[in-house]
Parts: sequence; structure tokens; C-alpha cells
Amino acid sequence: MARFRYQRKDGEFGVALASFEVPIALAGTEAIAEAADIVKREGRQDIASAGFSKRWQNALRVNLYPKRGVSMSAAAVIYHKIRYAGVFEEGATISGQPLLWLPLPDAPKGRGGARLRPSEYRARIGHPLYSIKRPGKPPLLGANIRVTKARAQKGISLSQLKRGRNPGGKGEVRLVPLYVGVPRVNIRDRFSIRQITERAAAKLGDLYLKHLNPNG
Repeated sequence: MARFRYQRKDGEFGVALASFEVPIALAGTEAIAEAADIVKREGRQDIASAGFSKRWQNALRVNLYPKRGVSMSAAAVIYHKIRYAGVFEEGATISGQPLLWLPLPDAPKGRGGARLRPSEYRARIGHPLYSIKRPGKPPLLGANIRVTKARAQKGISLSQLKRGRNPGGKGEVRLVPLYVGVPRVNIRDRFSIRQITERAAAKLGDLYLKHLNPNG
């Protein structure tokens, strides 16, 4: 009967383990990065298909950890820079206090193309808004704007709003509705980022094996 005896050398097991750790960490890190890229790409497409602007699409971001190198604990954080974007993932009912003032097509736009809220309008334009009561219909907020007929057909500009009732200008002064007041709005879910993330996470095992053995 043959007998074999193995006697380990100090540090030998650690060296052997380290030789496996690097490719494992590399495969795991690359798998996380690829899954995160899938979420970012498909998530932005999902936001675009819901009719949101390029600004909204590009605001979906992914942070990878570690930022450099590889790690056995690699991770990705997926988030949207617009803080209330989650409303369009889950849906929500938003109530006013007592009313929500929603912008109408003539309400001016601010940074990023979003229409100004009434408080922003007052701060930027410097002219008052007037209440327009309509029995049996939601109330309106409007502003006195000097416009010509030709300009009115093209939409109201910020410069027209700032001129307001200034004397000596061309055109006539009109009380133009800019906002409508409603007690609440129901926002339906329009994004599917969570489902996209779950589908990408389900692929992690295959992605890990792909990067662990890139030659098949």
C-alpha cells in the first residue's frame, strides 16, 4: 500500500488563493459593469419611449464601485438626477394646498426647457399674476402681456412677458392665461427602470462566466 504525505509550506495556501482571486474579482467587476451598462442603455430608451426629453434620458446615471481597478465586492448604483423622477416609476397622486397650478402652453420656459412655476415666474419676470375666475371651471392665473397679432400666433416669449404693460410698445395689452389651478393630479407610472434593473441582475451569473472564461 502506497502512502502519500503532504506537508504545506507557510504562505503557500495564501499564494494559491491569491492566484484565483484576481481573475474572480476581474470577472465580477466586469460583469457588474456590463449589467450596469445594460440598465443605463435600456433605461434611457425606456424614458425616451415615454416621451421625455434628452435631459430626462441623460439624467439616468450609473456609478460603479470601485471607480478604478477591480474588487471582489464590485457594485453599481443606479439613480436619476431629477429627484422626483421616482413619481413616474411608481405613479402618484399629488394634491394642491389648496390648488396645484399647472402651466399652460403660453407659460414661459426656464432652464432645461421646463416651464416656470408661478413663484418662479414672479421672481424672474417681475410682473404680477392675476386670478381669472370661471364659474364651473378651474380658475386660471394670467399676466398682462403686450403682443402683436403676428407675435401672438408664434407663442409668448420671455421678452414679451418682461415688457408687460410698458408704455410705448407695439401691439395691444392682453390678459393671457398662463396657469390653470386643479385640486390634484394623478400621475400614472411611465418608467420601467426597476424591471429593467431586475432583468439585468438576472443576467449577472452568465455575465460573470462570460468574463471569467472570455475564450469560451
